[in-house]
Amino acid sequence: MKKTSVFITGWTVAKYAAGIGVLALSTQAAALNIMLVNDDGCAAPGINALAETLQSHGHTITMYAPAGPQSGQGSRLTLPSGDCGVRFETLASDLKGDEPAAGGYCVSAVSVSNGEDCGTVDHLPMPFLELGQRVSASPADSAYVGLRLMGEAPDLVVSGINSGENVGRSTLHSGTVAAAVSSVQREVPAIAVSLSVRSDNYAAAAALVADVVRKLQDNAKGDRLLPPGVALNINYPAGTPKGLLFTDAGSHSTLSIDLQPQEDGTVSLDGYVFDFASQDIPAEEISEEGIAQREGYISISTLHASFNGPRAAKALTRVSLHGIGDAETD
Repeated sequence: MKKTSVFITGWTVAKYAAGIGVLALSTQAAALNIMLVNDDGCAAPGINALAETLQSHGHTITMYAPAGPQSGQGSRLTLPSGDCGVRFETLASDLKGDEPAAGGYCVSAVSVSNGEDCGTVDHLPMPFLELGQRVSASPADSAYVGLRLMGEAPDLVVSGINSGENVGRSTLHSGTVAAAVSSVQREVPAIAVSLSVRSDNYAAAAALVADVVRKLQDNAKGDRLLPPGVALNINYPAGTPKGLLFTDAGSHSTLSIDLQPQEDGTVSLDGYVFDFASQDIPAEEISEEGIAQREGYISISTLHASFNGPRAAKALTRVSLHGIGDAETD
């Protein structure tokens, strides 16, 4: 397996576990304009802990988050259909009336009529059921709406803190990761951050994010915080972390859905399958974020927002499809 080094151990991790940042150990970096988004909803504890922590370190925080829970929505967008349109609204509370931290906006979507061919279920955009209905915007909706309304692009988008890890295969479906990648595709650096489903220590994860932001600032020296097209995926485990690993996304996930075929030809989703039992794998042998999470490590993976394949794969495709353009047709 690929070897990966640990660079945070011992007392430093203990400070994170206690929810105490390490920013006091170094000179305060310049304040950033940071936009927050998530998929748990604007009143969720994770995003509000993140807002409070980043504000306490001098950053200017603006939150544009879904007006209701949107876990597992991936990069879904709420799109118009026929003569039906969509209007996004920023509210002071979520769809249940709960309010986010100061400066937060809860993004909802309302179906509106742009003509006569509107008002039926067939023509309404998903997930509306009737004309005029208000639903929560998706995480990707919220990221796009926030970036549009802010006018001047923020220095950074942080998505989370999600309740539950987003590692390996599960990142494909994660609204938390999708909101970050959507921001990167709009040329804004972004970080997705998630906390183990077995933990509620959002303060510790928020302290880590604050330190990551400071490190990025220190090394950027006034330039971009991250290279173009790059997002970070951070996952914080339950309990006291054993350390921090730089990882690949990989394929291993600590959580998967349990689909069971039924005798009547249907498939039932009965719940989730969890993989949290440590196998005592040494840190230097861990390369995937899902295994790092299972083994009790903080993981930081680098994601690229581009769907372009690597050069070698593109060259192989050309060889595999050689002559396809020369085929004669009847």
